[in-house]
Amino acid sequence: MKLWDYDAFILDLDGTLIDSGKYHAQAFSDAVLAHSGYSLKPDEHHEFFGKHSTWYAETLNERYGLSLDPAKVLEYKRGRVQEIFRAELFSGAREFLELWHRKKPMALATNSPFSFVKPALEEADVLKFFDCITTGSDVVNRKPDPEIIEVTAQKLRVDPLKTLVFEDQLIGIEAARAAGARVVAVDNNQPVNYPVDVAVHTWRELLKLSEMQ
Repeated sequence: MKLWDYDAFILDLDGTLIDSGKYHAQAFSDAVLAHSGYSLKPDEHHEFFGKHSTWYAETLNERYGLSLDPAKVLEYKRGRVQEIFRAELFSGAREFLELWHRKKPMALATNSPFSFVKPALEEADVLKFFDCITTGSDVVNRKPDPEIIEVTAQKLRVDPLKTLVFEDQLIGIEAARAAGARVVAVDNNQPVNYPVDVAVHTWRELLKLSEMQ
């Protein structure tokens, strides 16, 4: 993969750049337990990754006959995330951003709300690397819809066809492809079966590829 061949990079946040998925999953589990008494199984924690809280609350209602109010679950979950979250960059991610800073336009495109994203980027001290940020608060349709990628490309004034998107979940890969962008799956040891035609690399591997070019 020749990274110089692309005009811009668009990165996902949760599970791609920062190790936040575990906090979101735990906060959702706490919300479900508080509102229904049901304790999520370990595999259901993994099932939450890449999903939206309201959708998953409704799914659990159907699966187990619970009476969760999705809006209340989401509110509780967001408050709980604020209590337990720590912004931890995956190994090699900072070095990758530092290497490409000012060499390529870089943007963030995430389903998470701006109220979570900005503090997370500030805590991780990476806000300075991004030319623009698009969050779930900025679009009508979240990933896997391509809107968030298309809007971000417009902000960067680049053609999605000449943009490389970094994602960790299938919904992000689907969104990038639907927008016409090339996508690389970032391998952060998550239980995801990536499409066979998608390149999969750790940040350390992507850093080595960058240094070779």
